[in-house]
Amino acid sequence: MCSRFDLNSDIRAFQVQLALDMENIRRMAMDENNNALYEQDNASDDLETAFDSLTGTRRPTDPIAVILPDRTIAIRSWGLSVPGLKAPMINARSETLAEKPTFRPLLERRCLIPATGWYEWRKDGSSKHKNRITLPDHQPFLFAGLENGHEATIITCAPSASIAHIHNRMPAVIGPSHLAHWLDPAIAFRDLHHMLAPLPDHVLSWHEETARPDNADQDQNQIDLFSK
Repeated sequence: MCSRFDLNSDIRAFQVQLALDMENIRRMAMDENNNALYEQDNASDDLETAFDSLTGTRRPTDPIAVILPDRTIAIRSWGLSVPGLKAPMINARSETLAEKPTFRPLLERRCLIPATGWYEWRKDGSSKHKNRITLPDHQPFLFAGLENGHEATIITCAPSASIAHIHNRMPAVIGPSHLAHWLDPAIAFRDLHHMLAPLPDHVLSWHEETARPDNADQDQNQIDLFSK
C-alpha cells in the first residue's frame, strides 16, 4: 500500500453502525488546538473542527481518525516510530504481525481506520501511473489497524486479483460482520487473522491517471520512503 489514503466522508457515517461515542474526539480536538475547557455552547463548532482536521487526503505522520474497542473515536499520528528507522512504519504485513517485535505487543490493541479510498502507483517500465482504489459508489469502509496510544499503522495483505496488476499489496479491510470481533480485545489475534484477507474482486473500483513528469519522481520517492 502506498503512502496516501482518503477520508472524504463525515466520520459520523459510522456513528450508528458502530454505536460510536463522539464526545471523546471533541475533547481531544479541544486539547490539541488550545487546551481550552469544554464549553457546551461551542460543542457543534468544536466537533466540526475536529472532523475537518481528519478528512481529506492523509499522508504519513498526519493525524488520522481511529476507532477504539470502547467505541470512541481517537486521533493518532499515521505511522509507528521505530528506533533506528528514519521514517514511521505506516504499514504492517498481516502475514508476519505475530513475528515482529514492533507489532507483537499491539496485537490486542486493534483499531479500525475510516477511509473512502487509497492510492497505488502502477509501474510500467520507467513510467508510474497513479491509481485511486475505492469501493463502489465511493462508500466509506474501515481498514484494519494497530495503535499504541499515540500512533497507528494500517495492516496490509495480498491484493485482490482485480488490482494485483497495480500493486502487490493492499490494505486489509474489515467487513461489517467482523467489526465487533476485530475490536474485542478479549478475542486472541490468532482467532482473527483470517479476517485479514483480500476483498472480493467485485467490490473494488479503481481509476488510473498518468502522473505529470515533473511530479512523478518526487511523489514516488516519498512513497518509497514510507512504504514497507
